[in-house]
Amino acid sequence: MRRSLAVAAACLSLALVACSPVEKKKKNKVVTEQQATVNVCDQLAKVGSALEASAALTPASTVGDAEAAGKQLRTALKGLKQAEVTLEAARLEAFQTQAQAFNKELKKVSKEKQLTLEEAAKTLKPQADSVVAAHKELQAAVECKGTAPAAAN
Repeated sequence: MRRSLAVAAACLSLALVACSPVEKKKKNKVVTEQQATVNVCDQLAKVGSALEASAALTPASTVGDAEAAGKQLRTALKGLKQAEVTLEAARLEAFQTQAQAFNKELKKVSKEKQLTLEEAAKTLKPQADSVVAAHKELQAAVECKGTAPAAAN
């Protein structure tokens, strides 16, 4: 009796866990991008403080003062680089999520052979617009050197 009760409780727990992550993932993704943005801003402020500390060095400052200011700047720049990588990953994930949703909708529409092209286009347009918007956000956030922007239709 206890064993079957434990098995039932374990199955119920697994079912609850299996059903809940989709909503949690969406919330965490938004929070992650927001947190990453806040972290970049915090790191920029630290870099600014480190630059001010370096600029405040005078001829009367010691070598130890200069080394401390240099270390503070190196640490701030390293933190900024890590924060920027995290932010870019969050932005890329947002684009990939939109692209996957579009592909899923495209597969669904392609199975409906009775649809006209106009009906298929109306069904796909909202997803396509979301992918285009996410792509534009990603493109605006990343400076791609040596590549021409693709023509949009």
